[in-house]
Amino acid sequence: MTRIGVISDTHGSVSSWEKALQVWGDIDLIIHCGDVIYHGPSNALPEDYNTKSLPSLINSSQVPVLIAKGNCDSEVDQQVIKWPIMSPYIVVWWEGRLLMATHGTSFTKTREDSRKFAPDLVLTGHTHIASLTEEDGTLYLNPGSASLPKGRDPASVAILEPEGIIIRTLNGEMLYHQEWNRPGRFSL
Repeated sequence: MTRIGVISDTHGSVSSWEKALQVWGDIDLIIHCGDVIYHGPSNALPEDYNTKSLPSLINSSQVPVLIAKGNCDSEVDQQVIKWPIMSPYIVVWWEGRLLMATHGTSFTKTREDSRKFAPDLVLTGHTHIASLTEEDGTLYLNPGSASLPKGRDPASVAILEPEGIIIRTLNGEMLYHQEWNRPGRFSL
C-alpha cells in the first residue's frame, strides 16, 4: 500500500514544505504541481520566502519528488533542485490508476490533453484554490496552494491513498474527501 503527498505553489515558502511533510506523515512519493521557488510577479512574498533553504529541504527528501513545471519555474530553478522539474507533464501508474500531473496554467488545455488518454486522476495547481471535481469519469484534483491560498480555504495539500483522496489544511484539518468512484483499471 502506497501513499502519495500532493503539493503545489510553494513559491519559496519553507514552512509550507515542512508543514506539508507533517500533514502527509508516512508517504512513498511526493508530486509537486509546480511553482516551487519563485513567488511570481502577481503574488505577494510568502512570510518565510527563502530561495536557498527550500531547494535544500526538497533535495534532502527521503522519498522521490516528481515536479511538474509551473509558470513561475525557470531553468535556473533546475540548477538548485536535484529532482527534474522541466517537464510540463508527469504520468504515473499508481495502485492500478493512471495519474497525470501538470501545473494547469491553462485548464482548457489540461482538459484537452487529459481527454486524449483518459487518466483516472489529473493533478493540477496554479489557481491556489483547492478543488476536487469529476468530469467524464476523470477526477481533477487541485491541492490548493501550500503558501499563498486564494479563495475561502486556507493553505492546503492533498494525500492520495488506496481508499481515496483527502485535501487537508496545513494544520491537518480535512477540507475535502473523495473515495475512489471506481476500481483502478488494473486492480485485481
